[in-house]
Amino acid sequence: MNVHTPSIEPTAHGGPGHAAHGKGQARESRMSQLSVKWIFILDKDFVFNVRRHLPSDFSQGCAFVDRSGKRRLELHPDGDAKVLAGYAWDGCTPKFALWDIVLGIPDGIPNNTTTKPKAYYASLLHDALYQFLDMELPMSRADADRVFLELLTRDSFGPRWIYYSAVRIFGGSFRMFTRWKRSHAGKRVPL
Repeated sequence: MNVHTPSIEPTAHGGPGHAAHGKGQARESRMSQLSVKWIFILDKDFVFNVRRHLPSDFSQGCAFVDRSGKRRLELHPDGDAKVLAGYAWDGCTPKFALWDIVLGIPDGIPNNTTTKPKAYYASLLHDALYQFLDMELPMSRADADRVFLELLTRDSFGPRWIYYSAVRIFGGSFRMFTRWKRSHAGKRVPL
């Protein structure tokens, strides 16, 4: 549930994972990269109502910015949680890459309606909520995990109870590790 701001550097191949060397020539690394910083970048805003998980007196709404000051998440007074386009995350974790093959927790088969992997939206909102838990997010980790389950259920993800159990059991430890390793920073701001 690692969240990263994308930093795609243009290369001779036009994509990440390649380094430009010499006089305009590109050379790929021998083993490619061994870790995956992000898998997905949200192309348009995503909204899901989380009102039942917010305090009963939540009425002002709020937003959250990352360490660069870019707004990433909004919680509206009606309970709509909006993750803003451009948000980058790694799907269900952990993942790593070997020779450009991503290995790790699967995100599921494509949803017939969205054409995205079935855990795509669940992992998106879950990662965004986890990212800002320590920045006065008006929701607990358990609530964020229940939102994850609701989206997995909405998108008919078969092993949803296994994934939900995994985030309940390991989510806190994994969150502490990624917080220590990457030192996520950000803050809550007015909507």
